[in-house]
Amino acid sequence: MKQISSHLLLFILLGTMFVIASINAYAQPQGGGGTITTGAATTPAKPKTKTPTKKPVNKPATAARSSPGPIATIDGKWWTTGNGFGDSEVVFTQSGSLVNGTIRYADGRTGTVTGKMISKRLQHTWTNSSGESGSGWLELSWSNFLGGPWRNQKVRDGSWTLRRIEGNWCFGGSRSRIRSVTHDAQGRLMMVTEDGTRESGRLEGPWVFLRGDFGDIRGETVYKGTRVNWSTGFFWTWCGR
Repeated sequence: MKQISSHLLLFILLGTMFVIASINAYAQPQGGGGTITTGAATTPAKPKTKTPTKKPVNKPATAARSSPGPIATIDGKWWTTGNGFGDSEVVFTQSGSLVNGTIRYADGRTGTVTGKMISKRLQHTWTNSSGESGSGWLELSWSNFLGGPWRNQKVRDGSWTLRRIEGNWCFGGSRSRIRSVTHDAQGRLMMVTEDGTRESGRLEGPWVFLRGDFGDIRGETVYKGTRVNWSTGFFWTWCGR
């Protein structure tokens, strides 16, 4: 009887151990890796999102301001070549953009001109000893050419054209044969050649005359004022002041 009881006790003990082992096996997670959490379920954290970086707004490019360009220099002596203003010699004195000038007419009158250079244009006013006055502009279209309109109470569409004759001219374009030329208000022209020979002539509007052995030789200045074509076939080119 004692033997049966011990066997029964052993059987009960083994059964109990089997039940406990089964419970523990059921509590393990099915599949590989990870752990089982108990208690209240937790809300999974939301993935962090990057705040988009604001790109700078492309501003429209500022239009470059147009520059009026460097101030042209017109100081020195010029000869009026007609167009109703009257034959005259004008001597400009320039300080920066400010310009003052003296007008000496071929008929003996005098005058003054004042103005301001803006790039290559002279905005000016003038008066003379006859009581006349006017205003307008002169543009330095080329190195030896000034021209533009003027007006006053009597004249609405006047024009004024000047050329630079005083300076150095190269015979046939050669710098070894320079003619130094000057003139006065009456248009009397004086020239010195490279060997010191002096010759004379005169100015009449756009034409230059030299006295020759067989009469006057006429020279015509081209529209840019940088060349004089002579009736004998030769020419001068401008070499500077």
